[in-house]
Amino acid sequence: MIKKNSMSKSSLFTLPACIIYFNASIQALLFALVLPTLSYYVAEQFNENAFWIGIFFILTATTGILFSQLLGYWSDKVDDRRPLILLGMFSGAIACYVFSTSTSYLVSLAVAITFFSLAFSSIAQTFAYARDFAEQTLKRSDIVMFNSILRAFSAFAWVGGPAIGYMSIGEIGFDKHYLLISTLYFLGGIMAWLVLPQIHKVIRPPIVESGNNNRIVTIAVISFSLIFACNQTYLIALPLYITEVLEIDAKWSGWLMGTAAAIEIPIMIFAGWLGARFPLSSLICLGAIAPIFLYIGFWFADDVWILFPLQLGNALMIGFIAGLGMTWFQDLMPNKLGAASALFWNTTNIGNIIGAVVIAIFAQLLGYRDVYLINALIALIASLLLVYVAIKTHKAVSKLKCEAME
Repeated sequence: MIKKNSMSKSSLFTLPACIIYFNASIQALLFALVLPTLSYYVAEQFNENAFWIGIFFILTATTGILFSQLLGYWSDKVDDRRPLILLGMFSGAIACYVFSTSTSYLVSLAVAITFFSLAFSSIAQTFAYARDFAEQTLKRSDIVMFNSILRAFSAFAWVGGPAIGYMSIGEIGFDKHYLLISTLYFLGGIMAWLVLPQIHKVIRPPIVESGNNNRIVTIAVISFSLIFACNQTYLIALPLYITEVLEIDAKWSGWLMGTAAAIEIPIMIFAGWLGARFPLSSLICLGAIAPIFLYIGFWFADDVWILFPLQLGNALMIGFIAGLGMTWFQDLMPNKLGAASALFWNTTNIGNIIGAVVIAIFAQLLGYRDVYLINALIALIASLLLVYVAIKTHKAVSKLKCEAME
Protein backbone atom coordinates (compact mmCIF):
# COMPACT_ATOMS: atom_id res chain seq x y z
CA MET A 1 0.00 0.00 0.00
CA ILE A 2 1.31 3.44 -0.95
CA LYS A 3 0.72 6.25 1.51
CA LYS A 4 1.21 9.94 0.98
CA ASN A 5 4.83 11.00 1.22
CA SER A 6 5.97 7.36 1.47
CA MET A 7 7.89 7.61 -1.76
CA SER A 8 10.30 10.14 -3.20
CA LYS A 9 8.42 12.73 -5.20
CA SER A 10 11.07 13.09 -7.84
CA SER A 11 10.85 10.48 -10.60
CA LEU A 12 8.41 9.74 -13.39
CA PHE A 13 9.94 6.31 -13.90
CA THR A 14 9.88 4.51 -10.55
CA LEU A 15 8.94 0.83 -10.76
CA PRO A 16 5.29 1.42 -9.72
CA ALA A 17 4.99 4.21 -12.32
CA CYS A 18 6.37 1.93 -15.04
CA ILE A 19 3.92 -0.78 -13.99
CA ILE A 20 1.05 1.68 -14.47
CA TYR A 21 2.41 2.74 -17.88
CA PHE A 22 2.62 -0.93 -18.90
CA ASN A 23 -0.87 -1.76 -17.65
CA ALA A 24 -2.42 1.18 -19.53
CA SER A 25 -0.51 0.18 -22.68
CA ILE A 26 -1.75 -3.41 -22.44
CA GLN A 27 -5.37 -2.28 -22.11
CA ALA A 28 -5.02 0.12 -25.05
CA LEU A 29 -3.30 -2.52 -27.20
CA LEU A 30 -5.95 -5.15 -26.54
CA PHE A 31 -8.68 -2.64 -27.36
CA ALA A 32 -6.81 -1.66 -30.56
CA LEU A 33 -6.58 -5.32 -31.56
CA VAL A 34 -10.35 -5.76 -31.24
CA LEU A 35 -12.33 -2.57 -31.97
CA PRO A 36 -11.04 -1.84 -35.53
CA THR A 37 -11.70 -5.45 -36.57
CA LEU A 38 -15.31 -5.65 -35.38
CA SER A 39 -16.88 -4.14 -38.51
CA TYR A 40 -15.01 -6.70 -40.63
CA TYR A 41 -16.02 -9.43 -38.18
CA VAL A 42 -19.73 -8.55 -38.36
CA ALA A 43 -19.69 -8.30 -42.16
CA GLU A 44 -17.77 -11.53 -42.74
CA GLN A 45 -19.07 -13.79 -39.98
CA PHE A 46 -22.74 -12.82 -40.19
CA ASN A 47 -22.96 -11.34 -43.70
CA GLU A 48 -24.60 -8.19 -42.38
CA ASN A 49 -24.92 -4.95 -44.36
CA ALA A 50 -23.72 -1.46 -43.47
CA PHE A 51 -26.93 -0.61 -41.59
CA TRP A 52 -26.55 -3.44 -39.07
CA ILE A 53 -22.84 -2.77 -38.75
CA GLY A 54 -23.70 0.84 -37.89
CA ILE A 55 -26.31 -0.30 -35.34
CA PHE A 56 -23.66 -2.55 -33.76
CA PHE A 57 -21.27 0.37 -33.22
CA ILE A 58 -23.86 2.97 -32.21
CA LEU A 59 -25.35 0.72 -29.52
CA THR A 60 -21.91 -0.31 -28.27
CA ALA A 61 -20.81 3.33 -28.02
CA THR A 62 -24.05 4.33 -26.27
CA THR A 63 -23.81 1.63 -23.61
CA GLY A 64 -20.11 2.41 -23.26
CA ILE A 65 -21.05 5.96 -22.29
CA LEU A 66 -23.56 4.76 -19.69
CA PHE A 67 -21.24 2.15 -18.18
CA SER A 68 -18.32 4.59 -18.04
CA GLN A 69 -20.28 7.12 -16.01
CA LEU A 70 -21.77 4.48 -13.71
CA LEU A 71 -18.33 2.98 -13.04
CA GLY A 72 -16.90 6.47 -12.61
CA TYR A 73 -19.38 7.49 -9.93
CA TRP A 74 -19.04 4.08 -8.26
CA SER A 75 -15.25 4.29 -8.20
CA ASP A 76 -15.41 7.67 -6.46
CA LYS A 77 -17.31 6.07 -3.57
CA VAL A 78 -14.84 3.23 -2.93
CA ASP A 79 -11.31 3.39 -1.58
CA ASP A 80 -9.68 1.07 -4.13
CA ARG A 81 -10.25 1.35 -7.89
CA ARG A 82 -8.36 -1.85 -8.74
CA PRO A 83 -11.41 -4.18 -8.59
CA LEU A 84 -13.07 -2.03 -11.28
CA ILE A 85 -9.98 -2.34 -13.49
CA LEU A 86 -10.10 -6.10 -12.92
CA LEU A 87 -13.83 -6.14 -13.77
CA GLY A 88 -13.11 -4.41 -17.06
CA MET A 89 -10.29 -6.77 -18.03
CA PHE A 90 -12.36 -9.88 -17.23
CA SER A 91 -15.31 -8.41 -19.15
CA GLY A 92 -13.04 -8.02 -22.17
CA ALA A 93 -12.01 -11.66 -21.78
CA ILE A 94 -15.64 -12.81 -21.74
CA ALA A 95 -16.57 -10.61 -24.73
CA CYS A 96 -13.71 -11.84 -26.89
CA TYR A 97 -14.36 -15.47 -25.96
CA VAL A 98 -17.97 -15.14 -27.11
CA PHE A 99 -16.82 -13.37 -30.31
CA SER A 100 -14.57 -16.37 -31.00
CA THR A 101 -17.44 -18.87 -30.73
CA SER A 102 -20.59 -16.94 -31.72
CA THR A 103 -22.58 -17.86 -34.80
CA SER A 104 -25.29 -15.26 -34.20
CA TYR A 105 -25.25 -11.52 -34.86
CA LEU A 106 -27.66 -10.90 -31.95
CA VAL A 107 -25.49 -12.84 -29.50
CA SER A 108 -22.38 -10.89 -30.52
CA LEU A 109 -24.33 -7.62 -30.31
CA ALA A 110 -25.59 -8.48 -26.82
CA VAL A 111 -22.03 -9.24 -25.68
CA ALA A 112 -20.67 -6.08 -27.31
CA ILE A 113 -23.16 -3.78 -25.55
CA THR A 114 -22.54 -5.43 -22.17
CA PHE A 115 -19.15 -7.03 -21.59
CA PHE A 116 -17.17 -5.24 -24.31
CA SER A 117 -18.60 -1.87 -23.24
CA LEU A 118 -17.54 -2.65 -19.68
CA ALA A 119 -14.04 -3.45 -20.91
CA PHE A 120 -13.81 -0.05 -22.57
CA SER A 121 -15.24 1.66 -19.48
CA SER A 122 -12.50 0.30 -17.24
CA ILE A 123 -9.82 2.21 -19.17
CA ALA A 124 -11.06 5.46 -17.65
CA GLN A 125 -10.68 3.95 -14.18
CA THR A 126 -7.07 3.09 -14.96
CA PHE A 127 -6.43 6.78 -15.58
CA ALA A 128 -8.32 7.77 -12.42
CA TYR A 129 -6.22 5.26 -10.47
CA ALA A 130 -3.07 6.67 -12.11
CA ARG A 131 -4.00 10.20 -11.02
CA ASP A 132 -4.43 9.02 -7.42
CA PHE A 133 -0.97 7.47 -7.67
CA ALA A 134 0.53 10.65 -9.16
CA GLU A 135 -0.96 12.86 -6.45
CA GLN A 136 0.78 10.83 -3.77
CA THR A 137 4.11 9.99 -5.37
CA LEU A 138 5.02 12.88 -7.69
CA LYS A 139 5.67 16.57 -7.43
CA ARG A 140 2.77 18.73 -8.57
CA SER A 141 4.81 19.96 -11.54
CA ASP A 142 5.30 16.34 -12.71
CA ILE A 143 1.65 15.25 -12.61
CA VAL A 144 0.79 16.74 -16.01
CA MET A 145 3.85 15.11 -17.59
CA PHE A 146 2.96 11.78 -15.94
CA ASN A 147 -0.53 11.85 -17.45
CA SER A 148 0.89 12.87 -20.84
CA ILE A 149 3.38 9.99 -20.79
CA LEU A 150 0.58 7.62 -19.79
CA ARG A 151 -1.57 8.94 -22.65
CA ALA A 152 1.36 8.64 -25.08
CA PHE A 153 1.91 4.99 -24.16
CA SER A 154 -1.77 4.33 -24.81
CA ALA A 155 -1.65 6.21 -28.12
CA PHE A 156 1.44 4.29 -29.21
CA ALA A 157 -0.51 1.03 -28.88
CA TRP A 158 -2.87 2.32 -31.59
CA VAL A 159 -0.05 2.98 -34.06
CA GLY A 160 0.47 -0.71 -34.79
CA GLY A 161 -2.46 -2.38 -32.99
CA PRO A 162 -5.08 -2.29 -35.80
CA ALA A 163 -2.60 -3.51 -38.41
CA ILE A 164 -1.47 -6.36 -36.14
CA GLY A 165 -5.11 -7.26 -35.52
CA TYR A 166 -5.89 -7.61 -39.22
CA MET A 167 -2.67 -9.55 -39.82
CA SER A 168 -3.63 -11.92 -37.00
CA ILE A 169 -7.10 -12.49 -38.46
CA GLY A 170 -5.56 -13.14 -41.86
CA GLU A 171 -3.21 -15.75 -40.42
CA ILE A 172 -5.35 -17.58 -37.84
CA GLY A 173 -8.95 -16.48 -38.48
CA PHE A 174 -11.54 -14.71 -36.34
CA ASP A 175 -12.08 -17.57 -33.86
CA LYS A 176 -8.45 -18.05 -32.85
CA HIS A 177 -7.73 -14.30 -32.96
CA TYR A 178 -10.48 -13.42 -30.49
CA LEU A 179 -9.69 -16.47 -28.35
CA LEU A 180 -6.08 -15.26 -28.10
CA ILE A 181 -7.21 -11.75 -27.14
CA SER A 182 -9.59 -13.25 -24.56
CA THR A 183 -6.69 -15.08 -22.97
CA LEU A 184 -4.57 -11.92 -22.95
CA TYR A 185 -7.40 -9.95 -21.34
CA PHE A 186 -7.68 -12.58 -18.59
CA LEU A 187 -3.93 -12.67 -17.96
CA GLY A 188 -3.80 -8.86 -18.05
CA GLY A 189 -6.51 -8.69 -15.38
CA ILE A 190 -4.65 -11.10 -13.11
CA MET A 191 -1.44 -9.11 -13.64
CA ALA A 192 -3.19 -5.82 -12.85
CA TRP A 193 -4.56 -7.20 -9.59
CA LEU A 194 -1.24 -8.67 -8.50
CA VAL A 195 1.19 -5.89 -9.43
CA LEU A 196 -0.71 -2.59 -9.26
CA PRO A 197 -0.04 -1.05 -5.83
CA GLN A 198 -2.97 -0.24 -3.54
CA ILE A 199 -3.29 3.49 -2.98
CA HIS A 200 -5.57 5.88 -1.11
CA LYS A 201 -7.31 8.90 -2.55
CA VAL A 202 -6.22 12.49 -1.95
CA ILE A 203 -8.84 15.14 -1.15
CA ARG A 204 -8.21 18.39 -3.04
CA PRO A 205 -10.37 21.52 -3.33
CA PRO A 206 -11.91 22.33 -6.74
CA ILE A 207 -10.37 25.24 -8.67
CA VAL A 208 -13.73 27.01 -8.91
CA GLU A 209 -16.83 27.17 -6.72
CA SER A 210 -19.31 24.30 -6.96
CA GLY A 211 -22.06 26.02 -8.99
CA ASN A 212 -19.64 27.59 -11.45
CA ASN A 213 -17.68 24.34 -11.61
CA ASN A 214 -20.71 22.37 -12.78
CA ARG A 215 -21.36 24.90 -15.54
CA ILE A 216 -17.71 24.86 -16.62
CA VAL A 217 -17.61 21.05 -16.69
CA THR A 218 -20.79 20.98 -18.80
CA ILE A 219 -19.32 23.44 -21.31
CA ALA A 220 -16.06 21.46 -21.36
CA VAL A 221 -17.95 18.23 -22.15
CA ILE A 222 -19.82 19.94 -25.01
CA SER A 223 -16.62 21.46 -26.40
CA PHE A 224 -14.59 18.26 -26.28
CA SER A 225 -17.45 16.28 -27.79
CA LEU A 226 -17.60 18.73 -30.72
CA ILE A 227 -13.82 18.53 -31.21
CA PHE A 228 -13.84 14.73 -31.25
CA ALA A 229 -16.87 14.81 -33.56
CA CYS A 230 -14.78 16.84 -36.01
CA ASN A 231 -11.99 14.30 -35.73
CA GLN A 232 -14.36 11.40 -36.36
CA THR A 233 -15.87 13.19 -39.37
CA TYR A 234 -12.36 13.88 -40.67
CA LEU A 235 -11.34 10.22 -40.39
CA ILE A 236 -14.53 8.84 -41.97
CA ALA A 237 -14.46 11.32 -44.85
CA LEU A 238 -10.72 11.14 -45.56
CA PRO A 239 -10.53 8.09 -47.86
CA LEU A 240 -13.61 9.21 -49.78
CA TYR A 241 -12.29 12.78 -50.03
CA ILE A 242 -9.04 11.35 -51.43
CA THR A 243 -10.73 9.16 -54.03
CA GLU A 244 -13.78 11.23 -55.00
CA VAL A 245 -12.59 14.84 -54.62
CA LEU A 246 -8.86 14.64 -55.38
CA GLU A 247 -9.38 11.53 -57.57
CA ILE A 248 -6.24 9.71 -56.42
CA ASP A 249 -5.54 6.31 -54.88
CA ALA A 250 -7.07 5.63 -51.43
CA LYS A 251 -3.66 4.52 -50.13
CA TRP A 252 -2.78 8.19 -49.63
CA SER A 253 -5.26 8.36 -46.75
CA GLY A 254 -3.16 5.73 -44.96
CA TRP A 255 0.01 7.77 -45.50
CA LEU A 256 -1.72 10.87 -44.14
CA MET A 257 -2.94 9.06 -41.02
CA GLY A 258 0.53 7.59 -40.51
CA THR A 259 2.11 11.05 -40.79
CA ALA A 260 -0.20 12.43 -38.10
CA ALA A 261 0.41 9.41 -35.84
CA ALA A 262 4.19 9.75 -36.21
CA ILE A 263 4.24 13.34 -34.94
CA GLU A 264 1.36 13.36 -32.44
CA ILE A 265 3.13 11.24 -29.79
CA PRO A 266 6.19 13.55 -29.40
CA ILE A 267 3.79 16.51 -29.45
CA MET A 268 1.84 14.83 -26.65
CA ILE A 269 5.02 14.60 -24.56
CA PHE A 270 5.88 18.21 -25.42
CA ALA A 271 2.37 19.23 -24.34
CA GLY A 272 3.02 17.58 -20.97
CA TRP A 273 6.24 19.60 -20.60
CA LEU A 274 4.34 22.80 -21.42
CA GLY A 275 1.52 21.82 -19.06
CA ALA A 276 3.88 22.05 -16.08
CA ARG A 277 4.71 25.65 -17.05
CA PHE A 278 1.54 27.19 -18.49
CA PRO A 279 -2.20 26.98 -17.65
CA LEU A 280 -3.76 23.83 -19.09
CA SER A 281 -6.88 25.66 -20.26
CA SER A 282 -4.78 27.98 -22.47
CA LEU A 283 -2.90 25.06 -24.02
CA ILE A 284 -6.14 23.21 -24.66
CA CYS A 285 -7.49 26.28 -26.46
CA LEU A 286 -4.47 26.14 -28.77
CA GLY A 287 -5.18 22.45 -29.39
CA ALA A 288 -8.77 23.27 -30.32
CA ILE A 289 -7.82 26.11 -32.68
CA ALA A 290 -5.15 24.12 -34.59
CA PRO A 291 -7.50 21.76 -36.50
CA ILE A 292 -9.53 24.71 -37.82
CA PHE A 293 -6.61 25.42 -40.16
CA LEU A 294 -6.44 21.71 -41.04
CA TYR A 295 -10.08 21.62 -42.12
CA ILE A 296 -9.91 24.92 -44.02
CA GLY A 297 -6.78 23.65 -45.77
CA PHE A 298 -8.63 20.49 -46.83
CA TRP A 299 -11.51 22.60 -48.12
CA PHE A 300 -9.17 24.62 -50.35
CA ALA A 301 -6.76 21.79 -51.30
CA ASP A 302 -6.42 20.70 -54.93
CA ASP A 303 -3.39 18.38 -54.59
CA VAL A 304 -2.38 15.72 -52.10
CA TRP A 305 1.00 17.24 -51.17
CA ILE A 306 -0.79 20.17 -49.50
CA LEU A 307 -2.42 17.77 -47.05
CA PHE A 308 0.82 16.52 -45.50
CA PRO A 309 1.98 19.73 -43.77
CA LEU A 310 -1.62 20.25 -42.65
CA GLN A 311 -1.27 17.10 -40.53
CA LEU A 312 0.55 19.27 -37.99
CA GLY A 313 -2.86 20.75 -37.11
CA ASN A 314 -4.27 17.26 -36.57
CA ALA A 315 -1.28 16.24 -34.45
CA LEU A 316 -1.51 19.40 -32.34
CA MET A 317 -5.18 18.70 -31.69
CA ILE A 318 -4.50 15.13 -30.57
CA GLY A 319 -1.37 16.10 -28.63
CA PHE A 320 -2.97 18.95 -26.68
CA ILE A 321 -6.62 17.87 -26.46
CA ALA A 322 -6.11 14.14 -25.93
CA GLY A 323 -2.80 14.57 -24.12
CA LEU A 324 -3.86 17.25 -21.63
CA GLY A 325 -7.63 16.85 -21.61
CA MET A 326 -7.68 14.04 -19.07
CA THR A 327 -5.58 16.02 -16.59
CA TRP A 328 -7.71 19.12 -17.09
CA PHE A 329 -10.99 17.27 -16.46
CA GLN A 330 -9.47 15.73 -13.34
CA ASP A 331 -8.38 19.19 -12.14
CA LEU A 332 -11.92 20.47 -12.63
CA MET A 333 -13.30 17.56 -10.55
CA PRO A 334 -10.43 16.77 -8.15
CA ASN A 335 -12.51 14.73 -5.70
CA LYS A 336 -14.38 12.83 -8.43
CA LEU A 337 -11.48 11.47 -10.46
CA GLY A 338 -13.44 8.39 -11.56
CA ALA A 339 -16.33 10.47 -12.91
CA ALA A 340 -13.95 13.03 -14.42
CA SER A 341 -11.92 10.37 -16.25
CA ALA A 342 -15.10 8.71 -17.50
CA LEU A 343 -16.45 12.07 -18.71
CA PHE A 344 -13.29 12.71 -20.69
CA TRP A 345 -13.40 9.29 -22.36
CA ASN A 346 -17.11 9.66 -23.04
CA THR A 347 -16.58 12.88 -24.97
CA THR A 348 -14.80 10.67 -27.51
CA ASN A 349 -17.80 8.32 -27.72
CA ILE A 350 -20.26 11.21 -27.97
CA GLY A 351 -18.05 12.80 -30.61
CA ASN A 352 -17.95 9.57 -32.61
CA ILE A 353 -21.74 9.45 -32.70
CA ILE A 354 -22.04 13.13 -33.68
CA GLY A 355 -19.35 12.69 -36.33
CA ALA A 356 -21.23 9.80 -37.91
CA VAL A 357 -24.38 11.94 -38.01
CA VAL A 358 -22.49 14.84 -39.63
CA ILE A 359 -21.23 12.48 -42.35
CA ALA A 360 -24.67 10.99 -42.90
CA ILE A 361 -26.30 14.42 -43.34
CA PHE A 362 -23.76 16.84 -44.79
CA ALA A 363 -21.69 14.49 -46.95
CA GLN A 364 -24.90 13.42 -48.64
CA LEU A 365 -26.13 17.00 -49.14
CA LEU A 366 -22.89 18.89 -49.82
CA GLY A 367 -20.20 16.37 -50.74
CA TYR A 368 -16.97 15.40 -49.00
CA ARG A 369 -15.07 18.65 -49.66
CA ASP A 370 -17.67 20.83 -47.99
CA VAL A 371 -17.82 18.47 -44.99
CA TYR A 372 -14.45 19.96 -43.99
CA LEU A 373 -15.91 23.48 -44.05
CA ILE A 374 -18.65 22.27 -41.72
CA ASN A 375 -15.89 20.77 -39.56
CA ALA A 376 -14.08 24.11 -39.41
CA LEU A 377 -17.26 25.86 -38.24
CA ILE A 378 -17.92 23.24 -35.54
CA ALA A 379 -14.29 23.44 -34.37
CA LEU A 380 -14.58 27.24 -34.21
CA ILE A 381 -17.64 26.97 -31.96
CA ALA A 382 -15.81 24.51 -29.71
CA SER A 383 -12.79 26.83 -29.54
CA LEU A 384 -14.90 29.83 -28.52
CA LEU A 385 -16.53 27.78 -25.76
CA LEU A 386 -13.11 26.69 -24.50
CA VAL A 387 -11.81 30.27 -24.55
CA TYR A 388 -14.77 31.22 -22.35
CA VAL A 389 -13.92 28.37 -19.96
CA ALA A 390 -10.25 29.39 -19.91
CA ILE A 391 -11.15 32.95 -18.94
CA LYS A 392 -13.43 31.72 -16.14
CA THR A 393 -10.87 29.28 -14.73
CA HIS A 394 -8.08 31.87 -14.88
CA LYS A 395 -10.21 34.29 -12.86
CA ALA A 396 -11.05 31.54 -10.34
CA VAL A 397 -7.40 30.58 -9.91
CA SER A 398 -6.40 34.23 -9.47
CA LYS A 399 -9.11 34.64 -6.82
CA LEU A 400 -7.84 31.59 -4.91
CA LYS A 401 -4.28 32.93 -4.99
CA CYS A 402 -5.40 36.31 -3.66
CA GLU A 403 -7.39 34.66 -0.85
CA ALA A 404 -4.39 32.51 0.04
CA MET A 405 -2.18 35.61 0.35
CA GLU A 406 -4.58 37.42 2.67
